[in-house]
Amino acid sequence: MSISKTLSILALCLLASCTQQTPYWSQKERRIIESFQLDRLPEQTSPSNQFAMNESAAHFGKQLFFDPRFSLGEKLSCAGCHRPERAFTDGLPKAKGILETGRNTQSIIGSGYQNWFYWDGRKDSLWAQALVPFEAADEMASNRVQVLRIIGTDKHYRKQYEHLFGTFPSIVLQASIPDHAGPWGDSDTRSNWYRIPQHARHTLNKAYAHVGKSIAAYMRTLAIPETRLDRYIKTLASEGESAANPLLSEEERRGLKLFIDPDKTHCLRCHNGPLFSNSDFHNIGTGTFEGKHLDFGRYLGIIALQQDEFNCLGNYSDARPEDCKTLRFMQTNIHEEMKGAFKTPSLRNLNKTGPYFHDGRFASLKQVLQHYLGPQTVDSEIPEISLTPEEQNAIIAFLGTLDAPE
Repeated sequence: MSISKTLSILALCLLASCTQQTPYWSQKERRIIESFQLDRLPEQTSPSNQFAMNESAAHFGKQLFFDPRFSLGEKLSCAGCHRPERAFTDGLPKAKGILETGRNTQSIIGSGYQNWFYWDGRKDSLWAQALVPFEAADEMASNRVQVLRIIGTDKHYRKQYEHLFGTFPSIVLQASIPDHAGPWGDSDTRSNWYRIPQHARHTLNKAYAHVGKSIAAYMRTLAIPETRLDRYIKTLASEGESAANPLLSEEERRGLKLFIDPDKTHCLRCHNGPLFSNSDFHNIGTGTFEGKHLDFGRYLGIIALQQDEFNCLGNYSDARPEDCKTLRFMQTNIHEEMKGAFKTPSLRNLNKTGPYFHDGRFASLKQVLQHYLGPQTVDSEIPEISLTPEEQNAIIAFLGTLDAPE
């Protein structure tokens, strides 16, 4: 072979080497990104609710969810705080029912995949959670007898109830049962409740649990909508970077790269998997241990859960004791790390679910990021994080790719 021909071949090889693009994502990064795929979600299960996946129960529960008659004054439904157009939140720092509550409203989209409910995890099922607002004084301010009487006297509701759960308990409508009775509420409501014979209270509780199980069946139908990031991940897996990368801007991809960098941002410690939440409890220095608005988070949530008559091991659960693994094996030691720990929220639909944190203290994602930067308080488990303004903007841009379309 001539020298000139050899040089030409070498030049072509060098040119090809120079023009060959270095992959944007490493194999490790690709695996992390693929772990966010919606098809990685586990199957929804609810051992304590045998009606969880029942279509008729979901249809019944949806009607109850949007009916304002179950509140004091008949003006507020569950949807008052969980508004569909705001990803089932309300846009307020703290939820406002009959009164202002102490915490921010969480989205219920995708809640069927979670094990703990409320910011402190004081409920271990969707159906147990669904029962609380009816009787909470600052939410709907009603009581369980009143809720059941509305269902028992509404022909449409009663027919659906009996189709699902059997004969509606006649004791609900007996004159001997006070109109306002339940274990929560004002002193008269509580006193009326404990004057009811124990066997009758059990019957009322069982029917009340059926109400929660129906509403939970509806909430489980609220599927997680596909976002731009979900489409990007699917395209990346099936067609590669050349087809996927144009679906996100350079800044959005840079933000994703920062988000999944365990050494740079530590985001994955809490926000991982398809929900972008590990559904666990973490102390990030936001508990309130003094003053008017005390909030100890998981510290007291554990105690409330253990005492809950509607938990998985309770009398109104459909589960066998061996099915209640999350409750039986949860961390029950009340220690300092749980003082001020709150459940990790999902990062999906952040444009609709603000303000942020358990008390809605931050109105913008920029403020949220600022909370994590620099030295942390002594009670926070988050290490010191340093990000330039450009890096912060990139992360915020990436989080925007998790917004569902209108």
